[in-house]
Amino acid sequence: MKKLALALAILCTSSLLAQKTDTVVKQVNDRRTSGSFSQLIITVELPAVKNADVAASRVLVASAVDDSGKSLVESESGEPQLETNAPAMYGGDKTPSPASVSVTLKNPARSAMAVKQLSGQIELYMPSKDPNSVAEIAKFTSQAGKTLSHKALKANGVEIAAISAAQLDAEKKRLGEAKRTELKAGGYDEETLTSLVSSFLEYLLKFEESDIVLRIKDPNKRIQEISFVDGAGETKRASMRDDEGYTVLSTWGEKPQPDWKLRISMKTQKNIVRYPFVLTNVALP
Repeated sequence: MKKLALALAILCTSSLLAQKTDTVVKQVNDRRTSGSFSQLIITVELPAVKNADVAASRVLVASAVDDSGKSLVESESGEPQLETNAPAMYGGDKTPSPASVSVTLKNPARSAMAVKQLSGQIELYMPSKDPNSVAEIAKFTSQAGKTLSHKALKANGVEIAAISAAQLDAEKKRLGEAKRTELKAGGYDEETLTSLVSSFLEYLLKFEESDIVLRIKDPNKRIQEISFVDGAGETKRASMRDDEGYTVLSTWGEKPQPDWKLRISMKTQKNIVRYPFVLTNVALP
């Protein structure tokens, strides 16, 4: 890679970190092809920010242009979501390494030698900045059928109920009866009604034994991630999906045990830290 020519000014607008933060361009990956993987990725390192403190990050690009005048802003992909920093979230970062973020741009022009200017905002999700960032519910498997209680949930306006098997059976019955009423109004005979309702219910609210089913109310969109913590303190990542208004957590067959905790990580005004930045004359490889 060619030596990078970099002039960077990055100031924090958050009252939490009212200081300048040195930043270094760590890597430039330039795929100037006509294929589906054509893109430019610039990775920026923040030496003053510990990677272990950053649970997720994203880069919001305001403008990007190469030295030919071509705009590199990827407008069709929409606003990026916070991307989980797996080593920090799941205990894999054992060294005090600096945080880094990456921004994906469009292909530069064939003749371009540098990114003339790239500006925008780096956004870091840093849970340690706010004691109400994380709610951990101990022995949550014993609370099926109840609304979970934690001060951090209350502070963020989040309500989570752990759904029991009996509640799911009652909901499935209700939905089945509603479907029967709907079909009956369409003139179906009893035999056909029974067959259609049976088919409707076959896969409705059908979960694996290891799945955890929740009813979540999060009007302010505070929840960033939900995971498990096992009895040894190891964080277990969970997949999340919606099903008929329920949130289903899956651990890919590993059943949560009675001594596990449920961890809800939430975004707040205190733990989202933003840095406006400007990069100029970043050499292309």
